[in-house]
Amino acid sequence: MAIDPTQPFVPVILGGDIGTYTLAREFYEAYGVRSVVLPAAGNGVIEHSVAIELRPIGSMADESRVVAALIDLADELAADSARPLMLFGSLDFHIMLIAKHRAQLEAHFVIPYPELEIIEAAALKENFYALAEQLDIAHPRTAVYYPGTELEAMAKDFTYPVIGKPSSSADWIAAKFEGKQKIHTINNRVELEALLSRIDGSGYTSGYILQEYVPGGDDAMRLCTYFATQEGKVIFAGYGEVVIEEHAPLVLGNSAAIVTGQNDQMAADGARMLEELGWRGIAMIDAKYDRRDGKIKFFEINPRLGRNHFYLTAAGVNPARFYVTEFLGADFDNSDPHTDAVVETAAGVLQLRREQLFTVLPHHLLRRFLDSGTGRKAAVLLKAGKVSNPLKFSAEKNPRRKLYLVLNAVNHYRKYKKFPPRAK
Repeated sequence: MAIDPTQPFVPVILGGDIGTYTLAREFYEAYGVRSVVLPAAGNGVIEHSVAIELRPIGSMADESRVVAALIDLADELAADSARPLMLFGSLDFHIMLIAKHRAQLEAHFVIPYPELEIIEAAALKENFYALAEQLDIAHPRTAVYYPGTELEAMAKDFTYPVIGKPSSSADWIAAKFEGKQKIHTINNRVELEALLSRIDGSGYTSGYILQEYVPGGDDAMRLCTYFATQEGKVIFAGYGEVVIEEHAPLVLGNSAAIVTGQNDQMAADGARMLEELGWRGIAMIDAKYDRRDGKIKFFEINPRLGRNHFYLTAAGVNPARFYVTEFLGADFDNSDPHTDAVVETAAGVLQLRREQLFTVLPHHLLRRFLDSGTGRKAAVLLKAGKVSNPLKFSAEKNPRRKLYLVLNAVNHYRKYKKFPPRAK
């Protein structure tokens, strides 16, 4: 099924994960439009969807080839209509690609992301922590290791365990070594030296973050999605508390269940940081509640919607509307962001009004992980039926999607049996 030539605008999305599907679903729900999705290859989460025109593009390692493919696609979509095209990325790598080649791409697409220098000021984690220090925003004690540099002075004051993670998530994709994970937990000096030696030989040359471990299980994790206008004013902060994360190595740290809520500290601190940067559009901040001092410690900014951002739509705030009202304008959507789904709090920004449970897990499996304060909130919402899964979409009629839901549920059981949550 091709894109209808009468469709008023077309979202074009690089990626192929659940976040890609969710954004396409959100545009379809809000406006009845279908998105063109460009993954490396097709997969069950994005195939056979009513909301998606699928165009697999192959490896995205050659950025010039990807840019050329995007321009060819834009020419095709504009051949019989002068409608605007909006360009999105699902991973940090995609956002950096778009930002680096903005001069070529924005002749064809509306790009709802900041300029490259602003993204780099936030997305590179050493920059993020320097800014947090400057603005007096709570964050874990942090050091940055650069491959091939001297470790001794840096490591002498470490208290283990230490958390290790790449400063550049985009550059980390290309790093190849045995045991590579999204986040490493390092228990002693021997493990630290072994890991850094493998990183040195992996081809990764950006900074590697070594960070104080903030105690607590998955239920201590926090996240907040912000929206800033083109004038750089943050007007929305959508806060969530994680119930359970995924623990398989390649998806470690991805939220599998989130309870929505409000938090003035995280809303206000994130707004200050993004406004200092001159941000526009959407960003998401990961953080963790530190029971030792009662503060939420900021970890990183993602220059995009998070993989599991559907918690926002579940609570009544569809982020697709922010993109359209701000970057396409009132001719395409003149709705007021002050809906009954939000409330203005003491933080000075709109926050989610409704408590809702987001999850990608089968409910029977999720119930195994509700023995925490956040879990007990989730249990109440689950019992009340206030629960949403982005893959359960009534508009999807293709029987192959129903089969995918069954297989996806079975896979979650397998993953949590093999990679159970960490001890608290």
